[in-house]
Amino acid sequence: MIAYLQGTVLEIGHDSLVILTGGVGYQVSVPKSTLQQFTEIGATIELKIVTVVREDSFSLYGFRASADKELFLKLLQVSGIGPKVALTILSGLSPNEFADAVRREDLVRLTAIPGVGKKTAERLVVELKDKIISLISSTAEPGATVPVSTSSISEEAVSALMNLGYSRMEALGALRSIPHAKDLPLEKLVREGLKALS
Repeated sequence: MIAYLQGTVLEIGHDSLVILTGGVGYQVSVPKSTLQQFTEIGATIELKIVTVVREDSFSLYGFRASADKELFLKLLQVSGIGPKVALTILSGLSPNEFADAVRREDLVRLTAIPGVGKKTAERLVVELKDKIISLISSTAEPGATVPVSTSSISEEAVSALMNLGYSRMEALGALRSIPHAKDLPLEKLVREGLKALS
């Protein structure tokens, strides 16, 4: 089993990277947030790897943070959730945001993730809600923040920043840093978000 890779980015795909290490190129599926951080061929990268072996495939899934890897493994334990859906969930929410949505039974937030319908969202809540505290504690990185509700942050502003090329986590972090963000009109909120990101 491959558990860790360090090498250089050889190719950048739609949802994967080819990492060259020891003369071998490994294709690794990664969350969108990781893809957005590595936009140049030749960049050095380190990834924690989950190897998924199926009857007809041998797939690698890579994560920069231990929290993302742990959440991915938890998601795979939920009935009906495969690696692709788990990766999509990680592309849409950070581990703390996901934990917050599950704890609050926020089906609207969960079903906003592509590929997650109402039944899947309900299953995530039912199967993970009781485990969410251990999930948060087991995935917490040193200095990690506690889950914060995104209800006070304008989804339209988040979407606008994401359309400009920023990840959801970067957009949320910038918008949360703005004093009285919920009281600002959308246009000003987006401008302030861009200032924070620059």
